[in-house]
Parts: sequence; structure tokens; C-alpha cells
Amino acid sequence: MKPRALLLLLALAGPVPARAEDAALLEYVQGLETRIEELEANQDRLQAELDERAVAPLPASDPGLASGGARNWSNRIRLSGSASTGWLDGEDHGVYPDGAFQIWDARLFVEADLASDVRMDERVLVRDVGLLFEWDLVRVGSLQNTVGELYVDFQGLFDSGWTNAQLGRFQLPIGEGYLRYSQGQGENPFITMPLGTPWWWDEGLRLYGSSAENLFGYVASVTSGETPFNRDADADTQTTLKLFTNPTDWLHLSVSSARSGKIGSSSTAASGAIWFGESWARAFGASTTVNSYQDGVVIADGPNVIDETWLLGGDVILDYHDLARLWLGYGRYDIDNSGGSLYDRALQYWITELLLEGRLVSRRLDRLYVGVRGSGLGTFEDDEGYLLDSRYSSTLGFNMSEYTALSAVLGFRLTPGVTLRAEYTHSMVDLVTGVTDPIRDAAEDVDFFGADLRLSF
Repeated sequence: MKPRALLLLLALAGPVPARAEDAALLEYVQGLETRIEELEANQDRLQAELDERAVAPLPASDPGLASGGARNWSNRIRLSGSASTGWLDGEDHGVYPDGAFQIWDARLFVEADLASDVRMDERVLVRDVGLLFEWDLVRVGSLQNTVGELYVDFQGLFDSGWTNAQLGRFQLPIGEGYLRYSQGQGENPFITMPLGTPWWWDEGLRLYGSSAENLFGYVASVTSGETPFNRDADADTQTTLKLFTNPTDWLHLSVSSARSGKIGSSSTAASGAIWFGESWARAFGASTTVNSYQDGVVIADGPNVIDETWLLGGDVILDYHDLARLWLGYGRYDIDNSGGSLYDRALQYWITELLLEGRLVSRRLDRLYVGVRGSGLGTFEDDEGYLLDSRYSSTLGFNMSEYTALSAVLGFRLTPGVTLRAEYTHSMVDLVTGVTDPIRDAAEDVDFFGADLRLSF
């Protein structure tokens, strides 16, 4: 009820005034009515102005708009990255720098929250939608300046933890080694990477999920199936599947498989999507001028086409309360070449890595850790060679039968994002029989020492 009506009711409800006072009372009531009308008019005007301001856009120069927009985007976007730089000292005929300061690795990540709680009526379609972009600047001391991972992440499809999807370019989910690349680079306790463990980026669809307690889970993918970025004209699709379980809080088990169809064409040499350290499936004899030997005889280069590849591997990780971590892995990768059995190869890879935290000995050594690692890749056949590291393409070619690296590392964590590391690695290469002396001389054992500073944020 408006104030004017209330006033009139009160006036009528009161005692009847005397005639001498009637004119004065009516004049008083009329004055109140006029004042109330003025107050109501002012109230309506002020409300109209407030409504207009509520719907009108703020000018671009308004400081409130700028600060509000910045706060909004800062809550939705996260920046992170990692880099390592230091002194790396290898040998002339090896694959590591011969005494030089280098930026060994550098990459930047942008993550964005795009949407949440996407529904149709009352049904949840997607719990969260995000974006991840990796700018791969430097890798193994070489300038890359390219796209690493770049995908849209749909989490909680149909409100289930078992159905999540990533569409774009991502790390192939095979084994446990790929987790140390891209965003995992900043967590690598060693300067170098292990030999043989599968990894690399590819474009496609990746599905993943797990039980609520993370007891069981899976990661699967369907991708282009070639090494080059954004090109799959000469390859069939590649499929992968990884199953894992965490039966206890200190034990992680996983098995992985992968299959690719035809890779390459008559005009384009095959270049598979799965990398093993710095090697991958490729047309036999491609990318090198070094003769390939088998049983002491030079054999011609194989055809450009690989018919199919198969991979099967398994990993075991024992992580005892962040005090000690043991990683064991093994796998086999079969390459069936269109040129027949002469060029078919079965590569095997393995890794054994042990990390010990200093607090096992004393709380004063809490920031210190030590680690040892052995890893290898090869055919392990004296008459079947392959290019097991692309950096040996000009010296050893497809004559490597086994490539092994033994490493030791000492690390000191200055802060959660800054770590000093010192690593020693001894590498050994075995060759097929019958190669020439220059090839054999280039396969001498190689020592590497590195000391670097790893940064991550």
C-alpha cells in the first residue's frame, strides 16, 4: 500500500474534527499528499536510472570493465612451463654435445577452462570442457618452435568418470615413459630420457577413464599414424589401448598395445607415429647413406611402405611412500615391411630405474635424491640391424643391433620448482656382423656428463 493511501485511511479513521479545524486539517492533508507525490516521482526516476545502468554496456575505457575482465580470464586460464639449462659434455662420435653450455629443453603450456556443467534439460552432457596447448620450444638441445600437445578435453561425459575424451594432438598413451614428456618433462629426475620407451605426439581422439577409487582404468586412442605434424595422407589410422590398475597405494601395473596399418607410399618413405627414444618405424635404409649389412653382405634399401606394425608392452611401478621408486618396463614392436621378411624387424625395449630419496637416510637430506637407470632398444640379433637412434644416421645407419645406456643421477631440490642435477651416462652400441671398420669405429662406447638447472612453474 502506498504512503498516500495509508495516510488517507488514518485520517478517515481518526476522530471527526470540529468545523473550525476542518479547513486546517484538509490543507494539512493536501500538503502531505503533494509531498508524497514528489517523493514517489523521485523514487520512480531513480529506479528507472538504475534499471538503465544495469542493462547498458560499460565503455571500453571503464576501469571496472578492465579489472573485472582480467579477473574473469585469470580464473579460467593457467600458465605453466619447464626448462633445463646447464653444461653438457659428451664425445665427438656420440649423440650428446661435446662440452658446451646449452638450453637442453624448454616448453610452455596454456590451459583454459572453457565450460562446466553442460546440460540438456536435467541430464549432464559434460562436466567440464578444457583446452591444453603446448609450445615445444627446445628439445634435446635443438630448437623446435612447434606445437606439442593441443587438444580439447571433455571430462565427465554423461556425468561418468569412465567416459572422458580429448580431441586434437596429444602424447600417444603407450606405457609409462610418455608421461615424462610434455607436461611431465618438469618431473623427470634425469637430464636424459630412457632409451626405447614409447612416446610421440599424434593427431586424433583419445579416450580415458577410471573407477572412482582409481583401482582400474584405461586410455585408448585412434590417431593419424605418422610422425609428421598434421599429415596422414600416406598412412592408415593407428589404434592404441592401455589398461592399468592400482591394487595398492604403492603399486601401479599397466599393459599397452598398439597397431598401425599401412605407412608410407611409393613416393613417400614410411615414418611411423610411435617413437622409441629417438627411433621410430621407417622405410628400411631411408634417411642414411650408410650401407646396410646382413650376414656380412650389403643389402639394398627396402621399399617405402610398411604394411603394419604391432606393439605389446607392460610396466610395473613400485612407489613406496615417496621414499623409493622402482620402474620396470618391457615391450616388443614388430615392423612388417612390404618388401618381405628380409626387411621385417622385431624391436625390443626395456627399462629398469630406481630412485631413492635422501630422507630415507636422514631428514636433513630431504631435498636430495639419487637414481640409477638402465635402458635399451634393439633387435638383439647379429644379422638384423636397425637405426636405433636417428642421430646415428650418418655414421651407423641400419647396422645397430643393440643400443644400451646406463645412467646415474644426483639431484638437489632447491625449491619445489628448481632442481640441480648431475648425471653420468655410459652408452654402448652393438652392430650386426660384417660391417666395415669405419662403421665399427663410430660405434665406440660413449660417456656423457651433464650438470644442469631444471626449472618448472
